Amino acid sequence: MSNGTKVGALATALLLAAAGSASAQWWGRPKPPSSGACFYEDIDFGGRYFCAREGTSTTKVPSGTNDEISSIRIFGRARVVVFKDPNFKGQSRQFESNMGDLRQAGFNDRISSFRIERGYGGNWGGNRGGYNNGGWTYQQAQAMVRRAYLSVLEREPDPAARSYVDAVMKNNWTQQQLENELRKSPEYREKHRR
Repeated sequence: MSNGTKVGALATALLLAAAGSASAQWWGRPKPPSSGACFYEDIDFGGRYFCAREGTSTTKVPSGTNDEISSIRIFGRARVVVFKDPNFKGQSRQFESNMGDLRQAGFNDRISSFRIERGYGGNWGGNRGGYNNGGWTYQQAQAMVRRAYLSVLEREPDPAARSYVDAVMKNNWTQQQLENELRKSPEYREKHRR
């Protein structure tokens, strides 16, 4: 074997080893970002994981992590948009709060690309003591508004309730704060006028 062939073979071996270790570096147990997300191999934030900061766009997750993500933890004010196909194509879903089991969203082991953007709220581990420490998902905000309408106005929400859903997400209101806002409405005051 000539020296040129030996050098070429060595360079190829080094390149392959480096590529393998770069891919392996995605999974691990890194420190979570102050604003961003961590993607976990198992449900309920178990197993290996990798993290990315707010502002990250990944057109194709590396080999070994593609279609292997089962839960997502959100930090700071981040919002994660995931896609089933590379290059931000295919079905997508947005998360602004922790998702412990992506099976519920139809995305378990199906994420191929993602973006991490600035979201409404912040998420430091979930809802504790009745305070929303994390941004609500749209579905959570809708459920809160429905409960508030039934409790305070004693009726189902109408299309105008959308403004309250948006306000819950934008202002990170708790259920109690939302109900207090509804009590300021003309409808509530009219019903409870003495």
